[in-house]
Amino acid sequence: MKDDRKPKRVYYHTPHTGCLTYFEIRGVFDPDQVTELLRLAPERIRRIGDRRGDGKKHETAIWRYGSCIEYEKDTAKQMQMTIAALVPKADLLRKIRLMNRVSMTLKVVPMVRFDEPSPSLAPSMQVMRFCLETGTDLKIDLYVSCPDHFTEDSND
Repeated sequence: MKDDRKPKRVYYHTPHTGCLTYFEIRGVFDPDQVTELLRLAPERIRRIGDRRGDGKKHETAIWRYGSCIEYEKDTAKQMQMTIAALVPKADLLRKIRLMNRVSMTLKVVPMVRFDEPSPSLAPSMQVMRFCLETGTDLKIDLYVSCPDHFTEDSND
């Protein structure tokens, strides 16, 4: 059966360039044990078995920490703010990784306004060292906003 529906374009708009960074552990583990081991209060947790909006159960847990929405044109500084409390706990993060089936991610989400300068996305040596030592993936999701006057029907 052929699906003739075309994908709908999504237009993202932001009044100013900004960026979000955070650290996340995702996988098969108990978030409470991670909190106890790291002695850091997470900003968000999800447990295995928590229900989704559609009623199905989540099969993975999440432990999120260090969300930073203070916009720095040099996002390396923002990444460093996110991991500052985690750097001295690199050995504990490695232990969590070895004891569980988890992935660790430093997420960087720049939201760039089309008519403003874009941020530098290069991580510092300290950030790269932290990621290497802990097995943390660095993921960058870039969003570029459309002009104010842009609509789905315009040809700009």
